[in-house]
Amino acid sequence: MKRSLFIAPLIFSCGIKANPEVLKAPEVDIRRIGEHIYVRSLAGDIRVEGFENKRGYWIKSSERALCFDVQRIGGKRAKFCVPPAVQKEPSLDIKEEEEDRISLTARGFDAYRLYHLEEGSPLLTSARDFKESIVIQKDYWERCYGITGLKDGVESKMAKLCAKPKKPPHIEEVEGLELRLGKEKAYLIWFYRGDYREFVVFVNGKEVGRTRGFSFELDLPEGEAEYRVKVISTLGFESSGRSIVYKP
Repeated sequence: MKRSLFIAPLIFSCGIKANPEVLKAPEVDIRRIGEHIYVRSLAGDIRVEGFENKRGYWIKSSERALCFDVQRIGGKRAKFCVPPAVQKEPSLDIKEEEEDRISLTARGFDAYRLYHLEEGSPLLTSARDFKESIVIQKDYWERCYGITGLKDGVESKMAKLCAKPKKPPHIEEVEGLELRLGKEKAYLIWFYRGDYREFVVFVNGKEVGRTRGFSFELDLPEGEAEYRVKVISTLGFESSGRSIVYKP
């Protein structure tokens, strides 16, 4: 009697373990501006212990030298330190140059940094360094700026100034303004050649509506009435307006 020998195949499994992902350290831009310390992440989300998160910055007020921890979300923690605040602030000499710009001269430090201010706080990405003088171009709206002095890489307390707006650009008025009377309604009609945002319609000095078209439906006048159409420019400025007077 023959016996058959069955040999089961042996299967070997070799598992290759991947190296765990290297945790990334925080990458931050840190500014000491007077008593305020600003921390902004350059890569990934962070959390800064003891700081308050406002408009994309982590902010803390302290005049003393300070060390603090920055935790990168999903990554490593790192410690950073800043020196004590520079109490002095630059002195400013401001001179109007024509209608559209001002000349600023700063004194008290070897170098300076100019920031745009948003709600009173510096926009860190707007920083412009200068040695002594700088020209600021005016805008059609009031703009405010902060100037710090640089000392050993630390920024001083901030001196602030606001530049008055320059004169708004000229706005052409509507053309061909006329009033047409129908059986039940009146129609104000005009045309316009340039770019615009919208038109504002007034009857006897009171605003009655806005439109992007070149006509506006109104109630029939009951007596003498003044009709005025103003142009709102693409920048949001309003023209003086063009008017006609209806006399029955």
